[in-house]
Amino acid sequence: MKRRRAIGVLGGIVGGPLLAPEGTFAELVAWAERVRASGRAAARADAATPQVAASLLTPPRARVMAAMAEAIIPATNTPGASEAGVTEFVAALVDGWLDDDDRDRFLTGLDTVDPTARDRFGSDFADCTPTRQATLMGDLDADLTRLRDDPDADETQHFFHDVKRFTLTAYFTSEVGLEAIGYRTTFPAFEGCAPLTAAERGP
Repeated sequence: MKRRRAIGVLGGIVGGPLLAPEGTFAELVAWAERVRASGRAAARADAATPQVAASLLTPPRARVMAAMAEAIIPATNTPGASEAGVTEFVAALVDGWLDDDDRDRFLTGLDTVDPTARDRFGSDFADCTPTRQATLMGDLDADLTRLRDDPDADETQHFFHDVKRFTLTAYFTSEVGLEAIGYRTTFPAFEGCAPLTAAERGP
C-alpha cells in the first residue's frame, strides 16, 4: 500500500474501526504492522550504527505523547495505550510515514503541550495529575469542536486531531488492542522448507 493511501485509510476509519468494512480494517491492520516493522528495523540500525539520526519523536515529545495516549486509552480491565506500544508506533510514523507538512504540524503542536502545562499548573504534562491532564486535553478537544463547527476551518489541521487518530490507530491495530475488541487476525509468513511438526506428519 502506498504511503498516501495508507494515511488516508488511517484518517478515514480510525474513529470507528469496528464499523469499517472487514477488508478495509484488515488492510489497515496489515499496514500498521509494516509501520511497526519499519520502527523495529530503525531501532536495530540505531543499535548497530550509533551515528544514525535519532527519532524526531525526541524523548520529551515521546513523554508527552505517551501521557496523552494513556489519558485517551487508560489501562482498565483491558491494557492501556502504553501496553499497546502507541508511542513506538507514533515514532515510526513520524520518522518514515508522514508527509513533511503533516509531520511538522504534528511535532510543532506537540511541542506546545509542556509549556502550556507549565504555565497553567507548574509542571510538565506527564507530571500533572490526571485531573489536570484531563483539563488540558478538554481544552484541546474544545478547540477541535470549534474548528469542526466552522465551515471555513479544518479540524484535521490541528495537532490534537492527529494525537487522537494516531493513538486509536496504534491501539486498535496492536495485538492487545485487537484482543480487546475481539478481532482476530494473522500475518502470513513463508517458512520455506520448514520441517513438519508431529501433528502435521500424522500417524
